[in-house]
Amino acid sequence: MSPTFKLNRLTSAILLATVATSAYAQDNTVTADDSNVTELDTVFASASSVETDVRDAPASVSVITREELDRKPNASIAEVLGTLPGVTGGFAPTGAGSKIAFRGMPDKYTLILIDGKRIGGSNLLGHRPDTLAQDLDWLSPDAIERIEVVRGAMSTLYGSEAMGGVINIITRKIDTVWSGSLTSNLSVPDSGTSGETMSHSFNISGPITESLGIRLGGSYSDRAPDTGDRGSSGATNQNLNAKLSWQLNENHSIYLDGSVGRNRAEPFPNLAEREANGETYEVFGTDMRHKNFGIGHEGRFGEVRTKLDLYVNTYENKGDGEQLGAKSKEQVADFKVDFPVTTYGIDHWLTVGAQYKKEEVENPSNIGNILSVLLPGGDTVSAEKKPTGWAWSLFVEDQIFLKDNLILTLGLRGDKSDEFDLHISPRGYLVYHPTDSWTIKGGVSKGFRAPNLKERSLTSGTSSMGMGCTSLRPLGYTGGQCYMIGNPNLEPEVSTNYEIGVAFNQAGYSFDLTYFQSKIKDMIQNGFLGQIGGVWYTQQFNIEEGETAGLEASFGLPLADRLKLSGNATYMIKSKNKTTGSWLNMTPRWTANAMLNWEATEKLSTYASVQYIGKQLYSLPADSTAADRFAHANTTLDIGATYAVNKNLTIRAGIQNLANNIARTDDDYGDGNGRTYYMGLTARF
Repeated sequence: MSPTFKLNRLTSAILLATVATSAYAQDNTVTADDSNVTELDTVFASASSVETDVRDAPASVSVITREELDRKPNASIAEVLGTLPGVTGGFAPTGAGSKIAFRGMPDKYTLILIDGKRIGGSNLLGHRPDTLAQDLDWLSPDAIERIEVVRGAMSTLYGSEAMGGVINIITRKIDTVWSGSLTSNLSVPDSGTSGETMSHSFNISGPITESLGIRLGGSYSDRAPDTGDRGSSGATNQNLNAKLSWQLNENHSIYLDGSVGRNRAEPFPNLAEREANGETYEVFGTDMRHKNFGIGHEGRFGEVRTKLDLYVNTYENKGDGEQLGAKSKEQVADFKVDFPVTTYGIDHWLTVGAQYKKEEVENPSNIGNILSVLLPGGDTVSAEKKPTGWAWSLFVEDQIFLKDNLILTLGLRGDKSDEFDLHISPRGYLVYHPTDSWTIKGGVSKGFRAPNLKERSLTSGTSSMGMGCTSLRPLGYTGGQCYMIGNPNLEPEVSTNYEIGVAFNQAGYSFDLTYFQSKIKDMIQNGFLGQIGGVWYTQQFNIEEGETAGLEASFGLPLADRLKLSGNATYMIKSKNKTTGSWLNMTPRWTANAMLNWEATEKLSTYASVQYIGKQLYSLPADSTAADRFAHANTTLDIGATYAVNKNLTIRAGIQNLANNIARTDDDYGDGNGRTYYMGLTARF
C-alpha cells in the first residue's frame, strides 16, 4: 500500500469486488500498467459473503499459498492442512489419522469446497465412513491457486457440515496468454517395506478468442501398498478437470466446468494372510469414481453484483465386495446478490443468498438392506433402497463499517429440509484495528449438521460384531452380530461457538493468539433399540453433548534478510464428550509446527520444518475389559531445497521425517509414514 494513500475499508471492499467480478478476464502476470496500482493485503473469500482483506476476515483464517504447495510433494493436501493451527489429521495415509478436523471436533463437521461450491461426499458409499478417504483430492494439484481455511462454525454462510470449519480450494484463473505447468514427484521410503509414491500433474490455460478462455488440468498418483507387518494399503488417484469461461462484456461472464476422477485402493499383496493373523484392518476395497459438472454466471449491475452456480456431484463405488454399485448424487443451485448501501451515515455491504439442494444415495450393503423392520407394537416398515432428500436455505449477511477501523459482520441463515423444520443459524463478528499493526477480533455463531440420508433411514443398517453393539449389554446382549440402524426422527446436531483473538503484523513480524470454545448439543450416536425378530439392533439418537475449548497461536519472525522462522501451536483445554465423560477421538492435547526458511540465493531456497502431534484417543474399548486405543505422540523433522534452474524449470529434493519417528497407533490401522526421500520438478511455459 502506498505510504501517501490509505484505502478505507468500504473503498477496499468495492475495489476487491471490482477485481473479483472481472477476474475471468485478468492476466495473472504483472504488466507495466500494474506498477501504479495500490496494493491490497492478501484477499480472502471464504470467511464472508464477499472478498475481503485477510486482516478484516470475520473469522479465524489461514491461507496455504501456491508456493507452500510446491515446496514438497504431498500425497494428499491433508498433509499440508494438518500443519495449520487448530487443525488435526493428515499425518497418516489412511485411517482416522488421515482425516482433517477442526478444533477438536470430528471430521464429519468439516465442509470441503472448490471455488466456494460443495463437492458432495463419498462417505456413505463404504462399509463405514472411516473406511473411506476424505474427499480432499479430486482436483489436479497444479490447478490449485491457494487453499483458504476457516476455523470455526460457518453454517450462517454454508449451512450443514460447516460446524467445525471450512476448506475452500481456490483454483487458478484462466490466463489471457497461453501458459501452463507440469509437475512430477517421486517419494521413496527408507524402509523396504513401505510403498513408493509417484505423482504427475499438469495445468494449462489460455484464450481461445478475446472473450473465451479455457483451463485444462489433470493428475495421476500411485502409492504402492506397504509390505511389512504394519502399514497402509496403497492407492491410485486419477483426475481430469476443465473450465471454459466466456466474458460476455465487462460486466457479465459465464462459465462451464467439469471434472472426473478415480480413487482406487490397492490392497496389501498378502491381505488374506494378514486378516487371518489379525494383523491389519482391511481398507474395504474401493474403486471410487467422481464426476462434477457446473454452469454459472457472474454479473454486475452498477454497484450490484450477482452470482449463480448450478452444479451436480456424483460418486460411485465400483470396487469389489458388498459396496459394489454404491452411488450418490447431489444437485445444487446457489444464488447470491451483494451491494453497498448507506444508512444513517453508516456504510454497509449487504449480501442476500439462497440455496437449493437435492440428494440421493444407494449402497446395497447397508442402505435399505433391512428388508423389513417389525417394530414393537406390530408396525412394519418396508426397505428404503434409495433414500432421497431436499433442502433449501436463505441467508443474509451485513458487513457494517462502523468506523474505518471497526467492522461488524452480522449474518442469519434459515435452512429447511424434507425431514426437519426451519433451522436458524445466526452469527455476529467484530473486527477492530486500534492501529495499522494490531487487530482485535471475536464473535459468536451457531453451527449445525443435518442428519445424512443413511442416518435418518430406518431400514439402513451397518452390521457390527463388537463396538457398535456395546449399548445393548444392559438388555442382555452377550456377543455376536447386531445392526446399527437409522432414525427418521433425528434432529440436526447444533453448536454454539465463541472466539476472541488478538493479532500483530508489521514489517514481516507477526503474532496472533485466539481463544475458542464450542458447545455441541444433540450429537448423533448409537443407542440401544433391542432384539426384534431374533436380531439385535441399535439405533441413531440425538443423545450426546460435547464441549471443546482451546488456544491457537502463530508467529512469523524474520531473522535476517533472507531467513525467516514461522510456526504455530494449538492447546486443547477441553475436548470432551459430556455424556460419556471421554475425551473426543483424534484430538491431541498439544500440536505444534515450526518452519525455518532460508532464501540462500535468488534461485536456491531451503527449509527445515518440525511437527509435534500429541497423544490422541483413537477409539474406546469394545467392553469394560479392553483398553482405550491411542495414536501415540511423535515428532517429525523435514528438510528440503528448491532450485530454480531458470524461469521455466524448478527442481526440488529433500527428506521427510528425517529421524524416522513413525506415528504409531495401538492397532496397525493408520500408522504414519517413516523416513522418506523425495525429488521432483516443475516445468512452466
